[in-house]
Amino acid sequence: MNSQVYIHALRVQLLAMSRLSQRALDYSVKGYELRNLDFARQVDTANEDLEQHYRRIRELCREAVNGGIANVSDFRFAFAALSVAAALRVTYSAAVEIAQGTIRLFESKGIERCLPLEKLGQTVNAWMRLCIIALFERNAGHALTVLRNEKEAVQLFELRASDSRSQRTAGPQESFERTVMEGLAEVAKQVHEMASSLLFWLEGNRMSPVISITDVRYLAREVPRAPQEKDTALYIHSKQGLGAKPSQSFSC
Repeated sequence: MNSQVYIHALRVQLLAMSRLSQRALDYSVKGYELRNLDFARQVDTANEDLEQHYRRIRELCREAVNGGIANVSDFRFAFAALSVAAALRVTYSAAVEIAQGTIRLFESKGIERCLPLEKLGQTVNAWMRLCIIALFERNAGHALTVLRNEKEAVQLFELRASDSRSQRTAGPQESFERTVMEGLAEVAKQVHEMASSLLFWLEGNRMSPVISITDVRYLAREVPRAPQEKDTALYIHSKQGLGAKPSQSFSC
């Protein structure tokens, strides 16, 4: 296959994987926001399909690099695709954790409404949609919008409890809130990394913080040489704001 055939195949696989991951996140958020078990139970229904797409994307990326890529933009896309796929995979797992927490609490005693948590879910979900639009419309502006909202994300994660519940041993509701918040924090981190990877592909003068040494070794396993250009450096220091897991609970 020539490089354009590989790129097309990668886009098809990424589209399928992004739909599954976005659906899982959307349903997990709606599950606790609407206190609806039907949404929560639909989250973990596509893991096998998602894993198949992930494996195929990794294979296609390696084959594209090994087969010879026609230009630097396609070379960047192969690396970006690998990073985006990894982020979609982690996002799906985080959505499953949120949904499972919703089901457990709802079936045991019910879920109290928590407006800050709902706002956080809606915000992270919107960023995820923007990244997917950026990917398939090749729109760097959407990816930049996600990155510019990093400050808002950090502020959301730093919300502190202000009532007496924050001072006593956490009950089921508080434990659930922490589970959801940690899951959304992980999704926000992955969305941030997706946006960085997309800008690495689309603009070239930005570098992705998410391409691991393991991934580079995987891609380069049979590659004697890869296109060299100063804007294709693959490692930078990751921003820390969205990476830390929050320990606070909400006061709802």
